[in-house]
Amino acid sequence: MPIEEIRAKNLRWVNITNVKSMRGPEINFLKKNFNFHPINLEDCKAEGQRPKIDIHRGHFFLVMLYPVYNRDSGEIVSREIDFFVGKDYIVTVHDNRMPVIVQLYNHLKKQKNSREKNEFLSNNVILVLYEMLNKLISHSFPMLDHISKDLHRAENNIFQGREKQLVEQILSSRRNIVNYRKSMSAHKNILKKLSQANRAIKLFEPSTADVYFNSLIDKAKDIWDTLESFKESIEALHDTNESLISFRLNQIMKYFTTISVVIFALTLIATIFSIKAPGTPFLNWPLGFWLIILVETIIASLTLYYFKKKRWME
Repeated sequence: MPIEEIRAKNLRWVNITNVKSMRGPEINFLKKNFNFHPINLEDCKAEGQRPKIDIHRGHFFLVMLYPVYNRDSGEIVSREIDFFVGKDYIVTVHDNRMPVIVQLYNHLKKQKNSREKNEFLSNNVILVLYEMLNKLISHSFPMLDHISKDLHRAENNIFQGREKQLVEQILSSRRNIVNYRKSMSAHKNILKKLSQANRAIKLFEPSTADVYFNSLIDKAKDIWDTLESFKESIEALHDTNESLISFRLNQIMKYFTTISVVIFALTLIATIFSIKAPGTPFLNWPLGFWLIILVETIIASLTLYYFKKKRWME
């Protein structure tokens, strides 16, 4: 269902998924039941929003991005979730591909008259928002472990002569780190603005709310610091792998160059004898062919010896 709702005594959670257009039932429902700004309603439909927070009279609008891991492709992608937060309601808008929110809503929905659901929604709306954001950001940590394992695997294989195979692995890890960083780049600043929004609308006691928000900010900082470390590591691995590939290519080119020089010398000798000009030695000798072969062998050996002595083949 694109529009679902859970109610408790003091709070309602409206969960809206897959908003297709401004004329769809989802936006019409929001227009009919809430006094939200039209620009924020358009933001619910738009894709690829940047994280932001808009403060209005009686409520605020929050856009957040979180990384989601696709097990089939091994790719980390950004998913957007929008929040409308007022005194007695919280509205979430997303594409139904946020596992944490989907699982939390479905779990509470099944508990029709349970103590767990009532306790969760009987909290102040800021505490409910905190629980959701905390679950979302905590769900991001295992993805850091996944990236760390990929980097460790690449580090172990980088000097095993598997440079070409590692290119794809390194680029995949690099893509995941970039996508993760895009999701988390603005978290710290947006979470700081949550405190300002709470003070402006007076939804919860400011000093208590700041404790919860600071907890989220600390987690966002930890994730960002880890991503910075991963970024440096993957760039170092990429540069090292590219250097190894270049070194091996240079070695191959060196061998081909050596072979080309030897073949050129042999071709030159064969061309000279093929002229058959008067006075050309060995042409009329019974063993002339084998003498020419011997001369070419000696010249090839001397050429290789010279290259080896000069250490051009190392």
